[in-house]
Amino acid sequence: MIGEGHVRRAAQRLLVVTVLGATGVGTACAEIGIGPNEAAAIELDPFPSPSVVVGDTLRTIDGVVSPVRARVFNVRGELIGDAAPRYLYADYNIDSALAIDSATGIVVAKTLVAGDKRIAARIGGTLQVLRGIRIVPRPDSVSGTSLTEILGTTVPDTGRQGQENNSTKALSVTVRNRDGNAVSPVRSWPVRFQLVSPANPTNDTMAAVYLVDDQGRASTLDTTDDSGAAGRRVRVRALQFPVGAAVESVVVRATVTYRGQPLKGSPVRITAPVRRGAR
Repeated sequence: MIGEGHVRRAAQRLLVVTVLGATGVGTACAEIGIGPNEAAAIELDPFPSPSVVVGDTLRTIDGVVSPVRARVFNVRGELIGDAAPRYLYADYNIDSALAIDSATGIVVAKTLVAGDKRIAARIGGTLQVLRGIRIVPRPDSVSGTSLTEILGTTVPDTGRQGQENNSTKALSVTVRNRDGNAVSPVRSWPVRFQLVSPANPTNDTMAAVYLVDDQGRASTLDTTDDSGAAGRRVRVRALQFPVGAAVESVVVRATVTYRGQPLKGSPVRITAPVRRGAR
């Protein structure tokens, strides 16, 4: 028996794919099969990286070559394990920036172009899904700047206001490409952050300090923006931070790699001064 939630998720997949099929490359509508081995929906798994270096193959954050992957489902929302989706560069009529092996999903960046470029996964004649990826120059160096403004913790340390009052500004790094005398930012590149002091290797949200994104959600991974910058804030638990009037340095380590090797300047050590305020 199929549960209500299972049916609802299957229906959501059908809706998404029908819309994409109707707006995809060279398609007018999506033909939905109803048999157990007939494709009714297709999903692209998250890409191993939000960007691919020009002249190179799409890789994971650890530098391992990794293809794009799609999964195909029948009308009941069940995975069709032996389905063979095909992959293609959806913007082939605009440029030849990407080359994709249609069977394996291996992606190679041929030309450096601006903006996101679309990859499509297709099953049958009309059923497809699209996702964008950025082509970037090779990252070769990274630098960061420590914060100088002292964060004085406050209580009560609850709700949105407590979170905002007891979080540092972003501790950020900038990833760059240097070509002779020309320096350019590398966009959409992953950066890992870790709290070194007070140590919190797992980013435990119950600890005295942990890393958060701009929305206050626990996070240790960011991707660079258009200026090549990525960062994470430090959330300080006001009543757990060391007591005393002295300023303590919270130390964060940012690691940036390419093909599994650290860039020049990586890891970057960044600090933020914190002082526990009055109860």
